[in-house]
Amino acid sequence: MKRRDFCLSLAPAALAGIARGSEVPRPAPDIVINMPNGKPPLRLSQLKGKVIAVEFLLTYCSHCQKASRTSEIMYREYGAKGFTVVGAAINPGGDVNAYVRDLNLTFPVGSVAQEVCMSFMQVPMTARLLMPQVAFVDKEFRIAAQYSGDANFFQFDEEKQMREQIEKLLRQGAAPAARRPARKK
Repeated sequence: MKRRDFCLSLAPAALAGIARGSEVPRPAPDIVINMPNGKPPLRLSQLKGKVIAVEFLLTYCSHCQKASRTSEIMYREYGAKGFTVVGAAINPGGDVNAYVRDLNLTFPVGSVAQEVCMSFMQVPMTARLLMPQVAFVDKEFRIAAQYSGDANFFQFDEEKQMREQIEKLLRQGAAPAARRPARKK
């Protein structure tokens, strides 16, 4: 086998390994999100048992702002049912306080290093990171779904797709309704 043929035969295997790394479901890493204004850092594992949307964002990105507005709607609608959102800005020096204030966000938003995002989402360090990056973590603390900024998830009725994902994950692991004994007549 010639060297060129050998390299070409390895390419599909190498690419398969990269794709396999971001398969879902997979265990969610416990990341620490640094909160602004001297608030204690938020460990993602503190939210275990809830359905979590982890939204990695850039504070100046219009697509991230749109995703955060949609996440806020979902947070208000499903928060009492066991859903939460956590935002994590990856741009150094990004003004998280202004981002939260300007968008009227009530869910926690902090910051992490870009490398934390890439590791969490299992994006190769050499890949181009398209923002926002959103992962849905189920009640068992597994990444059940994840979407890059160029995904159809963001392109076609983001609110509807987010709602469907949240409802699906909230239903998973739900205890069946208790059956009441039949009343005697």
